[in-house]
Amino acid sequence: MKSIISLVKSVFIIITFVCWSTSSRANVYFAIENYMNESLQSLCNDDVSLNFSNAVISEINQNFISSPVITCLNLMNNSIGKIGKGAFEKLPNLTQLFLSNNELRPDSELLDFGGHDKLQVLIVNNARTRWSYQQYIQIFDEYPNLEILSLRENYAVDLKFVQKTPFREDYFNYMTPMTLQSWMPFPKLKILDLSENSISETNFVQLLSNSLYFLDLHDNLLSRLDLNEKGNKLFALNLDKNEFNIIQRYNNQYGRTLSLASLKNLHYLSVSRNKINTVESDAFRNNNELLFLNLSSNQIHYLHPETFANLQYLKTLDLSINQLENAPQISINETEISILYINNNNIKKIISHSFVHMPKLMKLLIGKNQIDKIDVNAFAHLTVLEELDLSRNMLSSLPEGWTESLVSLKYLNLSDNKFTSLESLSLTNTLPLIEVYLMKNSLEYLNVKYFENLPQNLTIDLINSNFIKYIRERTSSTPIEDGIEI
Repeated sequence: MKSIISLVKSVFIIITFVCWSTSSRANVYFAIENYMNESLQSLCNDDVSLNFSNAVISEINQNFISSPVITCLNLMNNSIGKIGKGAFEKLPNLTQLFLSNNELRPDSELLDFGGHDKLQVLIVNNARTRWSYQQYIQIFDEYPNLEILSLRENYAVDLKFVQKTPFREDYFNYMTPMTLQSWMPFPKLKILDLSENSISETNFVQLLSNSLYFLDLHDNLLSRLDLNEKGNKLFALNLDKNEFNIIQRYNNQYGRTLSLASLKNLHYLSVSRNKINTVESDAFRNNNELLFLNLSSNQIHYLHPETFANLQYLKTLDLSINQLENAPQISINETEISILYINNNNIKKIISHSFVHMPKLMKLLIGKNQIDKIDVNAFAHLTVLEELDLSRNMLSSLPEGWTESLVSLKYLNLSDNKFTSLESLSLTNTLPLIEVYLMKNSLEYLNVKYFENLPQNLTIDLINSNFIKYIRERTSSTPIEDGIEI
């Protein structure tokens, strides 16, 4: 049987890379935030499993079941209010345990059943009642072989490791930071999902394995984070919807800061929907393996040209829904960026050679800004660009020759602007255009003769229809007056 961790890695990487090549940014978010739930549901299929899901179980006591052959136990979607200490001790070969969607009471700890020597996958999502709001998730024992741990949506403010003292079995003493340096409850942990909690403290960092590969912390209350040596092997980090203001290279004891210096193997980083207003010029100096960077839905006004200069492999950069006034500049001759989102900002003009450092751009979204002028050489050197979105701006005309470099352009979105005629688009029949979107413009009159200057297989969408294509077909066989009023 393929190892569990290899299977999940494969699913994660395949989904992520497929999403990078699609046209919908939402697909990326779905893959990253939900891949664990989607891909782990069926991992029991190849093992000796016992399925008690939807069995209306309300309590699990010590030695709940005994079997040396069972390797997977599914207790999801019940009404379990308490799990007794040692509930799974009589399952010595258990490798996968699913406890999501239950109703553990506030007086019942999430992981009170104790550690397990063989357990590799532990999924305990949405397992607390809403009355458990803002509690710690306390870790009482070791899980020496655990590789995947998911504790999403459990109202947790942090994780704490608790060890029994040798003097009283019923008394728990919180371990000191010094002890924690040599005592790790999850020494092999590679994938950790703590998303959709209320985490505001960062004691959980001390519990992380040095080999952690994937960390999902989206939708929490984090305002400071520095993973230090715990992030040396981290491949993907999701910090969407937290409380960060600043991204910088090294830790700063003041401010709501995210420090990235230790994340030298990071390939995927998403810090969308925070309150970021400052990205230091050396913030990503140590992150030169990044392929995907999402900084959307923040409050970024300005980015220094050095900010992305070290990201030599970056493919996708999302800066949408910020407050940028210019297209981002990068102080190197050429980048690998193929997808750039700068829609929903405060850009007013696209100047000449704005994207000269991004000659491999295939998709460029600049919609919903305040652009009223585009220089003739604004898109110079973008010879592989296939999709350009200029919708929801204030454009009334485009200069002659503005498409000279766009020899691969197939999709052009100019909807919701101020164009009054097709001539003002300055398109030529040498372009490989397939579709041009012109909905919500002020077109009042179409000169049919202008169609001769447009690509032969072009469809112009005015009102979600193929109206222009219909007119062009008519002109090829039926005489028609020069002007058509619409």
